[in-house]
Amino acid sequence: MIFFPYSTALTLANPPRATYATFALCLLVFWFQLTSGITEQIMYYPQSWNPLTMITSSFAHGGPLHLAWNMIFFMAFAPALEALIGNTWRYIWIMLFISFVVGISYSLFIALGLQKPLPSLGFSGVVMGFIGLSAYMMPQARIRCFWWFIVFWKTIYLRAWILAIVYIGMDAWKLVTAEDFNGVNLVAHVAGGIAGYAYGYFWLRERKAEVADELDEEIEEMKLEQRHGRDRAMAFRGRKKLDREIAERKQRQDDDRFMSRVYKEVSVKRDHVAIALLMERFDLDHLSSGEIEALYNRVKDWGPSRTLLCLGRLIIYSLDQEKRHGRALYFIELCQQI
Repeated sequence: MIFFPYSTALTLANPPRATYATFALCLLVFWFQLTSGITEQIMYYPQSWNPLTMITSSFAHGGPLHLAWNMIFFMAFAPALEALIGNTWRYIWIMLFISFVVGISYSLFIALGLQKPLPSLGFSGVVMGFIGLSAYMMPQARIRCFWWFIVFWKTIYLRAWILAIVYIGMDAWKLVTAEDFNGVNLVAHVAGGIAGYAYGYFWLRERKAEVADELDEEIEEMKLEQRHGRDRAMAFRGRKKLDREIAERKQRQDDDRFMSRVYKEVSVKRDHVAIALLMERFDLDHLSSGEIEALYNRVKDWGPSRTLLCLGRLIIYSLDQEKRHGRALYFIELCQQI
């Protein structure tokens, strides 16, 4: 029987360029391994504690099949994770972080005398890290999996958290119970899986909250497509888009009505009432400098006023807190002119 995940059942707004680049890098490194004989130089020897080869060994592989399986699993999870993380440099750092954790964990395992020291290479530690990170960032996302048995095959959908438990749990069990690992670095698999989940738990909580609504909506759409076909799912997406456009239009109309009230107070020099209205509607102390600047620009069109000066002072304070002193000086000059 053959069973493996091959794709996240989510649509992606942008192509996962960093994922594609990583895929290409692994192919390039393997080509150099075949043509230049660099494998021994880039493998990780656990007794060396060499941080450079902790990284280089992650992108090297022991053979075509080793490379193929790692890339299939990588592409099953990585594109969606890149989209959810939303920052290319952070995405790359996560791969490097997992590589370091995997290398250090393997060296500690060897230093404790729990396994015979063998050089290590392969992307599977990072892949398992991404599986663990998927369990944190998108636990309910459905992963397309290929299942084949003799003459029967089909595509099934399993949630990311289930796959994480299966793959990381199986390797953890083997690590504890097996006497011979058959050349597989199970320490790297387990350490990578734990590192990926831990990174998400400690450093991606805010990002997870930011994308939660969008992700939940996308998962719901994919469920509809799986159950009822693409046409119904497209109709669902169209209805959602229309609902959003209606809500946005209503919000703009409500904002315009509110700003008209503020304008009336400013125009008759009742700035204390205008400022009270703004404070009642907006949490001015917690708005970003950009959000306050948008308000400032609307009020600026009405001419000089105390309300405009109050918003200017808030922008200056916010920019100072963000250490954007050049921009703060610009607004100080504007307020002096007013």
